[in-house]
Amino acid sequence: MQDDSQPYGCQSCGACCVNLGGSDGNGYVYLDRQEAVRMRRLGLPVVEAAMGSKCLAAVPNDGAWGYPACVGFEGDVGGRCGCSVYDDRPSVCREFTSDSDVCREARDRAGLTV
Repeated sequence: MQDDSQPYGCQSCGACCVNLGGSDGNGYVYLDRQEAVRMRRLGLPVVEAAMGSKCLAAVPNDGAWGYPACVGFEGDVGGRCGCSVYDDRPSVCREFTSDSDVCREARDRAGLTV
């Protein structure tokens, strides 16, 4: 759900859900053991990352200009968008805050107004 008290509306952004960095693009959101089990039960792919850690998979997404996006991302970066598992999203996503430094960095990388 969007927090209207923040200057950036998450449901019209989505920049944090897209891997615009230099990684291989196969995984994006780090998961703890319980979250990995929960994501698999929801039918979402979980991949192994460096040193045995688990990540929610990322896949090329037309709404993200073909860049890898979290498999839960729906819609278009900079347009109407959301998360298909919002109520069950991982802790790293729950802790992410609109208008934080990391949020503004993601928006900047995506070419959105900062």
